Amino acid sequence: MIAMLFLVRRLLVLVFLAVAIESAAQGELRMANDLHGLGRESDLRKIPVVLFFSSVHCEYCDLVRDEFLNHLSTDPAFMNKLLLREVRMDSIRPLLDFSRQSISHAAFTEQRAIELVPTIQFTDGVGDILVEDIVGVTTLGFYGAYLEQAIEQSLNILRLRN
Repeated sequence: MIAMLFLVRRLLVLVFLAVAIESAAQGELRMANDLHGLGRESDLRKIPVVLFFSSVHCEYCDLVRDEFLNHLSTDPAFMNKLLLREVRMDSIRPLLDFSRQSISHAAFTEQRAIELVPTIQFTDGVGDILVEDIVGVTTLGFYGAYLEQAIEQSLNILRLRN
């Protein structure tokens, strides 16, 4: 009986830790790891894949992530409008690209010809660009509006396709 109580107690602790980790992760932008799978979801749902290209020591990237993108990733109004992932231009972290090739975040960034971060790219399910990238941070006061406009334009393009 004591062994059973000990086991139940351990299981409850593990469940609590899992819930705590999941709660901590909510509201944070997810790193890209499988763009092919994300692309398939994009095709099914007719919503864009939105890629946020960043680097570790980029203060403007932190600003865009904290002020705009973390919010978008949990806002119910946007959860059905986009599939948002972060790609680190200075990372060797592996990722499966749109064509199912294993590549590092850095190599994928180079392949996409991203030279300046932060950059936000809007693509369809196969990685084709839908609208012009948002590059850098020019006017912070209008950044959210530019972002929402690009999301809506991307959605409209995808919905008009057969």
